Amino acid sequence: MAARDLFVEHGYPNVSMSTIAAKVGIRAGALYRHFDTKATLLESVIADNFGWIDEPVNTAGFAEVVDDVLARVTDRPYLSDLWIHEVRYLPAEQARTLRRRMRQWTGNLVPPLRRARPGLDAGQEELLIWAIQSLTSCVGRRAIHAPQSVRLPVVRAGIHALTRAELPPTGAETVAPEAELLPVSRRERLLLAAIEQFSRNGYHETSMTSIGAAADVTGPNLYGYFASKADLLQAVYERGTHAMWLSLDEALAKTALTSGDSPRQALTAVVRSYVRIARTWSAILDDPTAEPGVVATTLTAQREYVGEWSALVSRVLPHLDPRVARLRVQLGLFLAADLYRNPRVSRHDSFPDSVTALVLAVLCDDSDAPKNSDPGPS
Repeated sequence: MAARDLFVEHGYPNVSMSTIAAKVGIRAGALYRHFDTKATLLESVIADNFGWIDEPVNTAGFAEVVDDVLARVTDRPYLSDLWIHEVRYLPAEQARTLRRRMRQWTGNLVPPLRRARPGLDAGQEELLIWAIQSLTSCVGRRAIHAPQSVRLPVVRAGIHALTRAELPPTGAETVAPEAELLPVSRRERLLLAAIEQFSRNGYHETSMTSIGAAADVTGPNLYGYFASKADLLQAVYERGTHAMWLSLDEALAKTALTSGDSPRQALTAVVRSYVRIARTWSAILDDPTAEPGVVATTLTAQREYVGEWSALVSRVLPHLDPRVARLRVQLGLFLAADLYRNPRVSRHDSFPDSVTALVLAVLCDDSDAPKNSDPGPS
């Protein structure tokens, strides 16, 4: 348990065997008598904490499935962070086996989903299954600080809202161009390579050398633009933060609330603008291996950005508790990032419109709205 908690909080690469031993009050030598390497210890942590995926779920009905799934993760709040950030450090064959088992377990959700939402095409069905998994992971996600008493009902309602979303037909797979025209600017090429590699491999597993090679910038030239990997990460975060604000400003200007457009139209435009730019860098925002000092400098801007979304949600649903509005926004942002991580669903040309519809379904769910205009006693 001590190893698991340290891996989740700091990231596997940043935790030593001596740190784990100190956490449990023993010497490092005693720990090595049980686990000969840190990698062996990680394998044991993953095996112990994902054994439940071999157990069938209650498939009597979709509501029962949702309750069953949430019950499994509520007492294991560390699961999502282990899965997203630490499974990558398993030996390749073990990681493949675990992902295959997860896909098989996920298959249990398909029959009840089909009964709840008949008529979906195969791509829509798969997208919804992974969206449900993303929201389920938010029950324990470390980056979300809402108490469990608030978080769990919001996640449950969000999962049910997903199944009511109107999705476009899945369509064809997007074909990437054979050759990509890169900027002439070396600094810009380095930034683009860093965004892609941090997203795919994680901060710790990405080196300045690999970034430089991808951007065709090597030797002294590389460090002439960024003195360290931390400086490059800072620039990546700043790039993402600025992109978020610029796209939000543009979306709000186009919807022109003061000219008569509705808050729902404005929120739709903002979500669509975010989805359009979030493909790569959104996945690195909660990497526990990233430099803490660098990450801390971006938190204020991110909180303010979430606040803009929350204010729009509150205008769409005035009855909503502001804490719930903010939590819904966090769920929506993680949902977009998680789905972009999954090439099985993000490769379709309908994906941006589908993600926009799913995020809006979570944000704008009014199933618990008052049924009349009289709010009653508070």
